[in-house]
Amino acid sequence: MARTHDWGLLTLRVLAATPMLALHGVGKAHALISGDPIRFADPLHLGATTTLILAVLTEFVAPLLVLLGVRTRWAASATASTMGVAFIAIHRGALTGEHSGELAYLYLVAFVVLAIMGSGRFAAERTP
Repeated sequence: MARTHDWGLLTLRVLAATPMLALHGVGKAHALISGDPIRFADPLHLGATTTLILAVLTEFVAPLLVLLGVRTRWAASATASTMGVAFIAIHRGALTGEHSGELAYLYLVAFVVLAIMGSGRFAAERTP
């Protein structure tokens, strides 16, 4: 049982962190360092630049840590928080319709599970 548990956590880490990093984090990181004017949603009213920096940390840096299995619980918690904000503040909690937050919700669920369970045995840093 423990062996399949570790394989399941590895699979979840790879399948959740890779698209978050590649499809969401890379573009935001590029927008941050490009030198172009920053135009970014600011649902928490922290300022577009601050919000973009937080998004880069939680959609690029944290998923990279999750993928590697380093500080997985912390990193997954950070990404889950961002997905919670996206689901509630940006998508208004909608799972269907034109502005559906279904993807944000699914990321939220995956990263919450990783925050609870940790990285498993197949990680750079094992969690108990």
